[in-house]
Formats: sequence, C-alpha cells, structure tokens
Amino acid sequence: MKTLSIAIPVYNTEKYIRRCVDSLILKDILEDIEIILVNDGSKDKSIEILNEYKEKYPQSVIVIDKPNGGHGSTINAALGIASGKYFRVLDSDDWFDSKNFITFIKKLKNENADVVITNYKKEYVYNGYSEEMNWEKLKTDVEYEFDKFDLKLLGKEYFVMANSTYKTEILRRSKLKLLEKTFYVDMQYNIIPIQCVKTFTFYKLDIYRYFIGRPEQSMNLQNFVKNRHNHEKVIKYLLEYYTQNVSAFSTNKKEYIKQILFYMLTTHYYIYCVYAKKDKKLVYSEIKEFDDYFKKLNPELYNKMDKIGQIKCNRKTKFMFVKISPQLFSKFVSLCGRLIQRKENNLEK
Repeated sequence: MKTLSIAIPVYNTEKYIRRCVDSLILKDILEDIEIILVNDGSKDKSIEILNEYKEKYPQSVIVIDKPNGGHGSTINAALGIASGKYFRVLDSDDWFDSKNFITFIKKLKNENADVVITNYKKEYVYNGYSEEMNWEKLKTDVEYEFDKFDLKLLGKEYFVMANSTYKTEILRRSKLKLLEKTFYVDMQYNIIPIQCVKTFTFYKLDIYRYFIGRPEQSMNLQNFVKNRHNHEKVIKYLLEYYTQNVSAFSTNKKEYIKQILFYMLTTHYYIYCVYAKKDKKLVYSEIKEFDDYFKKLNPELYNKMDKIGQIKCNRKTKFMFVKISPQLFSKFVSLCGRLIQRKENNLEK
C-alpha cells in the first residue's frame, strides 16, 4: 500500500502543472506516493503534459481524463480510486516544498492519526511576498483526541485542504461526495469528514505553497460576488447537513463545525451587504430570501450571526440599504461600531 495518495485537479493550467508535479517527483519517496492527476476537460495542452508524467513514472502516476465537472468532481474521482493509506489534495497551480515533503512522507509512514495537520504558505507571487500559516499553540508529534481537545488552541482556525492529510478510510467512511460544477466545495471537505475523526496530530512542517492572486481564482473578491449562487449552494448544503446531524455530534465537533459555518456565513452576508455593486435590487431580493430561509432552518445559528454588527444592522433595517448603497451603509455601521467601542474602552478606564 502506498503511504499517500495526492489528488491533483487540473483545468487549463498548462503554465503551472510542471512546477506542481515536479515538486513531488522525488527519488527518496517516489515509491511511497500515488499521484492522481485528474484532467477536468481542459481545453489547453494540460492532458498532454499529464500523460508525459504517466509514461515516465507509471508506478507512481495515474491520469484520469474526464469531462468537465468542476473541482469537486475531480476530488470525487481521485478518492474513488485512491489506494494510499492517507489522502490529500494539491491544486495544479500550487506546489509542495520538496525538502519538507520528503520529511513529511517519512514520518507519515509510521503515523496512525486520522488527520495530520501541517503548516503552509500563501504565496502572493505577483506582489512578491509570502505569508506563513502556522499552528503556534499545537505541540508537534502529539496525538490529540479531537473530542477532548481544547479548541481554543486552534486560535479560531480550522483544518483546510492546504494543511490537512486525512486517512483515506476516514474520507470514505464519512461518505464525502463534493458537489459538482460548483465553486467553494473545499468547505464541504473541511466539514463533512470531521464526523468520523477521532484523533489528529501536528507536524511542524511547512509543506503546501498556495498560489494567491490569479484573476480567475474563485477566491478573488469580485469572483466571490460573481459566483455568489455557488457560495449559497454550498452553504445551504452544509447548513442542512449540520441541522440534520447536530444531535449526533460531540460537543467539540458541534462547536468546531459551528465555527466554520460562522466564518462562511459572515462571508456570505458580506458578499451581499458590502461588496455587491451591481444589480442591487436583485441582490437585495436574494439576500432577503436567504435570510428568511436561514431563520426558518436553524434559529440558533441564525441568532448567533447577530454578533456581527454589519449583519445585525442590515437585518434591523430589513436589508433596505443593500438596494440603495451597501458600501456607504457599511462604512456608516463600521464608524458607529468604532465609536461605541471607544466609548466602552473609556468607561473601562
């Protein structure tokens, strides 16, 4: 059995694929890894490059060539054939730090935790700087029991694709199946497997290099607005998953998933109430409809969102400023918030 299966979704990334795959083709650990390259209907020369690697490294490289189905479909396809003890995802425009990856694989061969967490870097290539994302409060090489773990040690962060390596059997046992032809499915990946996780460990190794700044990336702010219906589709899926299964979650898992949902929901409201600039009447009707849906589905989570001043104020005004001037109203709310905070700080003195 291979130690690690690495799923690499590929769509029109011929400019970046070689950097990505070459960061894994390392003689010290090549026999221990399975590289699953999934071509998602690319229209450039991506598939030709993938086949080159398959021909050169047949014992370690598998190529899946499929019609376009989106990021989630590529991970579903890779997970369906993965034979490694562990599984992780590497996007084809990103790459691994090769030196740390070798160390990682050697340690992983003797690992038994359900999830292994590592550090990673956001590479702002066009701006010429990096931002390391690390876990300062976690002890390295210690196996933690998830349900007994102090979540405060995560510092309000959570396990994401870029820092998580799951046991393949955990992903399958959780019945993980990502939505297809939909952006932001990484949030499903961050939440759904947690139900089956009993243990995790942390390696202080900086492995993943996350390429930030390409205009076509779904995490680009304007693309968030453009793809807001995809964002809502994923949120609704996860809200309904949480609502239907919450009684089966341990206290820790419940709080952990709520933390991720809180982040997602804050982002979703901000897309409409702060960043949307066009089609204001349509945007207004959409966020009003979502807010009503959310209130009916899960009142507990709904009320929790009032902790965010922007959301609370928009709800109090029935989102009327979304169709007038969301940016101006946002600035006004922020100013009021700062004035209130300053007053409270003065009273404490």
